[in-house]
Amino acid sequence: MTRWPWLGLFALALPAAIATAEPAAWRVTGRNGGEVTLLGSMHVLRASDHPLPASVDALLERADNIVMELDLDDVDPVSQQRLILGTALLAQGQALVDVLDPKLYRDLEQRSTELGVDLKLLNRFEPWFLAITLLDQGLRKFGFQGEYGLEQYVLQEAQRAHKEIVGLETLEFQIGIFDALPASSQQAMLAQTLAELDDAETAMAEMADAWRAGKLDELSDELLEDFDDFPGLYETLVTKRNDAWAGTLEGMLGDGRRHLVVVGALHLVGSDNLIELLRARGHEVERID
Repeated sequence: MTRWPWLGLFALALPAAIATAEPAAWRVTGRNGGEVTLLGSMHVLRASDHPLPASVDALLERADNIVMELDLDDVDPVSQQRLILGTALLAQGQALVDVLDPKLYRDLEQRSTELGVDLKLLNRFEPWFLAITLLDQGLRKFGFQGEYGLEQYVLQEAQRAHKEIVGLETLEFQIGIFDALPASSQQAMLAQTLAELDDAETAMAEMADAWRAGKLDELSDELLEDFDDFPGLYETLVTKRNDAWAGTLEGMLGDGRRHLVVVGALHLVGSDNLIELLRARGHEVERID
């Protein structure tokens, strides 16, 4: 299994390898009829992975509104690109060749050429941005694209049904997680990405099979082990965000509406996951069959 802990935020793929199974989902019911349904998301897909399981459509139809990590309904692509590029820039006067280990820079040059990425256009950006850019290009080589991902499907269906979409956090916050990584962690992230791109298709297929079969518990050990090389990242990427989200979702239980909450599958496994946090707050959480 590839060792990319940031995949929970950026990209997990889901081939339709187990057509008869259904993704795992959980439901919490408030005292006055308010309802929160948790569905783990995989952020990128292939065109061949569609149609998605029927349970996804059933959950969408039941929901009064949709809750995602970001409010994708209000994202302006131009503003989004401007924000990301502005945040990811190195300090004035710096370039990648100045901040990267020489061997890592040579590996980056080789990989960029293989993926058809013009490194000259990216030479002023921080290592974390290069890691995510090359990961995106590498996944596209295997057919995995965000355009086919669960969030985009949910977004399109919600818009078609005129259902409200709300976000749990902002794009600025998510980008800030990576931008705040120490230089050593950013280099490790880039080095790991370059070394393991060739294995990405197989690794994602393994995770996708477990997701599609509704067996997120099988992902737990694999995903959590991936954080060992990045001290403190699990707390930042998962624990703190889950804690903040649990409070927000608890508030939704009191409004009498039915909320479908679509978040990365990483947030529904391991310690301090959203399901256990809601149970710890005294709510009964049931697995949807």
